[in-house]
Amino acid sequence: MIDYLYSETTIFVILFFVAFFASLIDSIAGGGGLLTTPSMLLLGIPPLNVLATNKFQSCFGTFTSTFNYYKNGLLTEKKKVLYFILSFIGSSIGTILVSRISNETLDSVIPILLIGAAIFFITNKGPTRVKQNYKLLVIFNLLVFAIGFYDGFFGPGTGSFFVLSFIIIKGINIMEATAVTKLLNFSSNFAAFLIFAFQGYVIWILGLVMAVAQIAGAHTGSKFAIKNGEKVVRPVLV
Repeated sequence: MIDYLYSETTIFVILFFVAFFASLIDSIAGGGGLLTTPSMLLLGIPPLNVLATNKFQSCFGTFTSTFNYYKNGLLTEKKKVLYFILSFIGSSIGTILVSRISNETLDSVIPILLIGAAIFFITNKGPTRVKQNYKLLVIFNLLVFAIGFYDGFFGPGTGSFFVLSFIIIKGINIMEATAVTKLLNFSSNFAAFLIFAFQGYVIWILGLVMAVAQIAGAHTGSKFAIKNGEKVVRPVLV
């Protein structure tokens, strides 16, 4: 039984709107977890339930965005299946590790991680490509695994990390990077959700309420990004 700070109805309404705007932003440039995670914590939900329920509802948003980008011919990355698997495995390991940490410890750790992610995006000056070589592409596989691990262990900012990695290291355009990012983000979310669900940490009703908002936000955001292209995605990412 979760001891909410406010009535259950109030919590559900607040997080519905938070999930909508988070999904809207996430579908364009990633980083939606930087809204949903602290919001759920501030409303009195225990950290492990926050991480678990956030993964569950995020699956719906990332799947919706992935489908829209795929339908519009933007999911063109040739190694997407390999990256999907690496992200899934990395996230699974990260989730198993974080689920063994107590809520009391996570209460102290999560704010530090949130502040660190926020500082990264505040100080980041935007994507700049680097010269590609074979070693970088090998390292990129490890990077996909590491970002997947981060998403399973914590998560906020994962989508933006993926987008920046594809632009900087792989050298693909920002729309293709956003499209493949949504697929990998779905992979890492789904892996984490399966493990958290098995362990009983998902708040199902709240997750479903937020999932409806996620679908609406992701559909709106991805359609807007596809229609307007890089001129919208780049400033949102930065």
